[in-house]
Amino acid sequence: IAHGLLQLGHGLKEHVDRTKGQMRELGSRLSAHNSSMGRLLRQAREAQERGERLRVGSPQSCGVHLILFPPQSLMDAQNSRIEELLQKIKQQQYKLDKQNLQIKSLQSKVNLLIPLHLKDNKTQSPKWKINLKKNLSLTSQSQNVKLPEDCHQLFLAGQQSSGVFQVQPAGSQPFKVYCDMTTEGGWTVIQRRTDGSVDFDQLWDAYKNGFGDLHGDFWLGLEKVHHLVQEGRYDLLIELEDWEGNSQVVQFVFSLGGESTAYTLNLLGPLSGELENAIGDFRQLPFSTRDRDHDLKADTNCAKHLSGGWWFSTCGHANLNGKYFRSIPRQRHERKQGIFWKTWKGRYYPLKSTTMKIQPAALEAEP
Repeated sequence: IAHGLLQLGHGLKEHVDRTKGQMRELGSRLSAHNSSMGRLLRQAREAQERGERLRVGSPQSCGVHLILFPPQSLMDAQNSRIEELLQKIKQQQYKLDKQNLQIKSLQSKVNLLIPLHLKDNKTQSPKWKINLKKNLSLTSQSQNVKLPEDCHQLFLAGQQSSGVFQVQPAGSQPFKVYCDMTTEGGWTVIQRRTDGSVDFDQLWDAYKNGFGDLHGDFWLGLEKVHHLVQEGRYDLLIELEDWEGNSQVVQFVFSLGGESTAYTLNLLGPLSGELENAIGDFRQLPFSTRDRDHDLKADTNCAKHLSGGWWFSTCGHANLNGKYFRSIPRQRHERKQGIFWKTWKGRYYPLKSTTMKIQPAALEAEP
């Protein structure tokens, strides 16, 4: 009701404003008529004075009266028009006064209704306020929904299709990962090389934060992997493919230190799979890039000597982040910069594709 009264009041106010404009227009026209009447009066007086002089000095005074009559008729017409305008102004003024009284009456009614409207608002909220409360409630609920910590949790929750999903490990901000649900258990992919569309010869910050396209070739990022595995032991599954269509896998249990340890890879169990160990006999390997040399070879920067960033020991065992070659280079010094796993295909065979993915190692103990 109050809203309707306010709208009616606004409409009346607009009408009053328009009427005031019309009155101003009538006033200006009245001023113009007054000016014209003044001129006519002056002309009449001048003509009358001339007529008096002519009547005294000339016997043909009857013509003067003929001159005087036309101005008098014009004056009468002007006076009649002015009277009409004054009458219209009086009528408009009356309407304005009446409308002002109506507006004041409506305003007083609105002032009386507003407190009642606010009082009833608790039980009869407008629809938009009810919807707003619902939206705020849904937003609050969505903010309280806990994201999965990794793809394995997503798999246990019933997700069966592979794709990009958002996860949030403990103590981390949410981030997106590619989940491989085709392999039993649900795996979080941390590296993929398939077509050479992404340059893996990157510096430390890039390997720390990640790069590439989660739908194609990418490196997830050491900091993200550290958050994913910091709660316990994880399996690392590595899938390799050569240019003849052959494939091999290798799997081992690991943990990963934080940046203060140069994201040291800790091997916690024996390797499984048909391939022999190409990591070396070292149980702990820090990560290296060409601008952060942490490898175990004192006189060589393995990342600069080869290509890309990796957990290098003495440069020659494995590098799955090397240059991507679509064909085997002729030069030996080029081949050693490629993607290789020494215990399969040798040191100088650049592989066609690689995938690295992780999953909680505790899965093996589940019934």
